[in-house]
Amino acid sequence: MDTDAYANASSGAWFEGKEDTAREAWDRVRPASGIASMLLFFACWVIMIAVSWVIPYTQMIFADFESHKFEAAILAAVTFVLSRVVANLLVLWHRGHMPDGLIGVETALFKPLGYEIVGGGDHSDPKDDSMFSRYLARPVKTLLFRPVAWDRRIDVLAYPAGSEVGERGKAEEITLLISGTRVRLEGVAAGERLNPRPKYRENGKYLLVEDDANTSMM
Repeated sequence: MDTDAYANASSGAWFEGKEDTAREAWDRVRPASGIASMLLFFACWVIMIAVSWVIPYTQMIFADFESHKFEAAILAAVTFVLSRVVANLLVLWHRGHMPDGLIGVETALFKPLGYEIVGGGDHSDPKDDSMFSRYLARPVKTLLFRPVAWDRRIDVLAYPAGSEVGERGKAEEITLLISGTRVRLEGVAAGERLNPRPKYRENGKYLLVEDDANTSMM
């Protein structure tokens, strides 16, 4: 972060949280993909097998698999469809259960200050120099929080704004101050990590800040 950007941040560049920004980020969640989707399919497959052993006709599929490969393929296809339906239902449930009073600030507002905020779940240790840590740099679009009467300082992980994936080096911890409905950059984090730590939802690309008023929001 250059000197001018740091001066602007330190001089009190506040960003106001908005309800519609939070709702847009909360609704951005998509059905699970990749490993999560595979695990969901496996869970549905186990359930389908358990149910199939109760039904005499489908029980024959597993009792004599060589003679019922076509039926087994159909069962696998049905299981895949079922897993995708479940994934979409989970998304709909999520969208219908946004915590009351949640507001959001777009993290793009911090780019002119020199930082691009990234998901904490991808960079649990900013000192980790492994390839896994350096190359999974997913940007976060929105910071979500519930306003409280006291000031809260939280640490988030960030890269220099405009940096390229693969050439970013280590993620840096920066401290944000949340005061009421506003957020501003305090500067580079120093010493022990501050609490609370935001939680990152990869498929929604937001950081959710937990507060003492309602820990069930996590």
